[in-house]
Parts: sequence; structure tokens; C-alpha cells
Amino acid sequence: MVEGKVSDALGAAISGVSIRLEPDHPDSAAEVARAADSTSDERGQYAFSVSPGQYRLRAAKSGFRTLVVKDIALAAGGRRRINLILEPGSGEQVIAGADAAGQLPVPPLQFSDTPTFSVAGVTDYSNVGLHGSDANVRTADTLAKDAAAMKPAPGGNGAKALVPGDARRLAGDEKEKNGDPVGALREYQAAVKLDPSEENYFAWGAELLLHRAGPAAAQVFLKGIAAHPQSPRMRAGLAAAYYADGQYSEAALEMCKASDLDPGNSEPYLFLGRMEEAAADPLPCSEEKLARFVSQRPASADANLYYGLVLWKQARKTQNAAGISGAKAHLQKAADLDPELGRAQLQLGLLYNGLGQKDAARDAFEKAVAATPGLSAAHYQLSLAYRRAGENQKADREIQIYDQLRRSEDAELEKERRELRQFVGVLKDSHSSPR
Repeated sequence: MVEGKVSDALGAAISGVSIRLEPDHPDSAAEVARAADSTSDERGQYAFSVSPGQYRLRAAKSGFRTLVVKDIALAAGGRRRINLILEPGSGEQVIAGADAAGQLPVPPLQFSDTPTFSVAGVTDYSNVGLHGSDANVRTADTLAKDAAAMKPAPGGNGAKALVPGDARRLAGDEKEKNGDPVGALREYQAAVKLDPSEENYFAWGAELLLHRAGPAAAQVFLKGIAAHPQSPRMRAGLAAAYYADGQYSEAALEMCKASDLDPGNSEPYLFLGRMEEAAADPLPCSEEKLARFVSQRPASADANLYYGLVLWKQARKTQNAAGISGAKAHLQKAADLDPELGRAQLQLGLLYNGLGQKDAARDAFEKAVAATPGLSAAHYQLSLAYRRAGENQKADREIQIYDQLRRSEDAELEKERRELRQFVGVLKDSHSSPR
């Protein structure tokens, strides 16, 4: 299976793109017959199901440069996600080899490079580019905000003497504080042209990330990584940008790389844990990294919660007794370490539910709402547990509390989104209306 999204440089979906997946070097009629065709839908999504082999992918639409991706190796039973960004213009752009995560190669860094996007203004936030469940959408908001607030790693270039690029970056900080994000973005871009430092690159990417221009932020972070490959927060920023665009596996892989660059820093592990809380299945590489986190910080409630959660996800598929026991032990330890961490009791309740231990699950959900009264998911699960036990009056009370909490959460989220405007962009050299 090959799937992905076609978008412009700011993440706006492009529908009606003709996409052809064909053998890379067809030398017979049988090889030619293995080719498959698709068209991107209104969300820019496309998908193919083809035989194993070596392929190339061609994406074409009037008004855009045709994009050709060569050297795509497809194994039996594999699944590849390849996201395509089309540029305006004519002619053909050929790229060799998407990597295992579906990411296309980054061109060599040129300090004179200019991005393939520009920003025309801001508009109200509208969830454009976010996909999946409500939990994923909320997690994307949190990751964007927290990743953008990351500080440079100790020993980085944050303490160097000020140069002209720093002055432009500081001017961008002031414009962002004063409600002028478009002006701030221009200052950050100018700062990178004057001095392509880690600090300036990160400020530019973080500004795009904060104002929900995920693919554009990813473009900046990728160039920043090319210039500063040892920057953990550049990787974390890229992960948050991927997550905001619905690329959850790719986001996890980048966050794992961030944790490898600075293994003693808790932030990448905490980001991974939040992704795991929102994901139905385990994310790639997170079990290994969260195991390292809990080994480094055995007295951390969060470390035990997240590692227990990923162990349970793995164990429930195979009903592995050792895995289930380990998951339960870590979740219980998280609850014991922090009695106010209702999320740990919530996950314990879900584990007991999965094992068919309904009474233990109900007890855990009761402890969850007692520990964290504002945890809406715990009230919801407790209402279901009471309903199963025939305690309908208690179930009705819990579902009423859940509804009240969700309305309050939604109102607060809407308030935050109104205050934080979303960038509206146009493609470089495009004469179309702003997107």
C-alpha cells in the first residue's frame, strides 16, 4: 500500500492531481501492466495497492510543476506514506528516493535559499491540515505550543555574542508579543538570511508552527536540521509540524531522534508520551525510548505512566502475560508516585476493562475522578462502568459531569484559538488568490 497527501507549501490540500505509480524501469508489457493510477480527493489524499517492486511516482496537475519521485522500494506486505508538495509553474521536478518514513530528500542548504511559500496575512483558526480524532487534534495543539517553547540544549549557540541576525530575531519577538505575527515572521526570515544560526532557524520554524502552517514549518525545520543536525529542538519542532499535518508515525520517529540527541532531556519523552495517549496503537520507536526514560527517571510518575501505557498497547494484542503484568506495575507505580495523577488510574481502569475485570476497572475510574476531578475522560468511563453495573442514577450523574467538563474544555479551546490567529499563505510566484 502506498498512500499520502498532496498539498501546497503551506499545507492546503490539492485535489484533482493525477498520480501514477509505475515500475521504475519497465522492460516488458507485464511490467507496464503493473502501473496504477489515482487522483487526489478533496482532502488531497491518494492511495494505491500494488505488487512488490521498485517504482516511481508521478504527480501532475495544470498550473503546477510535475513531481516525479524515483527509487521507491515496496516490500511485500509493506505500507508507505509519501506526502507530495507541488510547486506552481511548469516543467518537471525529479526527486530520487523517499526514505523509509516517506520523507523526500532535503536539497543541500544554500544560505540564499528562499522558501516556496509566503504569508499573506492571518485568519481565524480552522483546524486546516489536522486529521483524525479529537484527541489527536488537541494533542497537535499542545505539541505545537510546547515544542515552540523549547529552549536550546546546554552548550548550544544560545550564549554567543549578538550579531545583526539576532537583532532581527529579537525584533520578531517583539512583533509577536504586540500582535503582529506576519511582521514577526518576516523578521525571523530576515534573521536567518543574515545569520543561519540554530536560534534564528528555530524562531522562524516555531512561528510558523504556532500559527498552524505545519508543512511550511516542516520545510524550515528540515533546512534548519541540515544546517544544525545536532539540534534536539529542531527535530522536536519538525515532529510537531508532522503531527499537526496528520503524519503521526513520522512525528514519532523525529521525536525519537530528538531524544537520542539529548537523552537526558525529558521533553522529547514527554512529547512521545502525549502522542501515545492520543494514539490507538503503539507508535514506532516509542517503546524503546520510553523504556530509556523510565530507566533514567524511575521515580517519575509521567515516565511510569507513559511506559506502562505503551507496554499495555503491545501486550493486549497478543495477551502476553509478562507484558500485561509490566504495564500494570508501571501504571500502578505512576498512581502511587503522584496521587493526583488521575490519568494513571484512568489507564489502569482501561487495562482492567480490557482484561474483563469490570469491578477493578470501576474502582480505578472512581480513583481517577477523585484524584483529578476535572478529567472528563475518567467521568465518561465511570459512567459506562456504573451503567454496566446497573447503577443508572450514578451513571447519569457522571455523564452530566462529563458533558459539563467537555463544554468548558471546548469553550477554553475555542478562546485560545481565537486569540492565536492562523497564517494564510500563497505559493511563491503564484498569481492565485491567497489560500
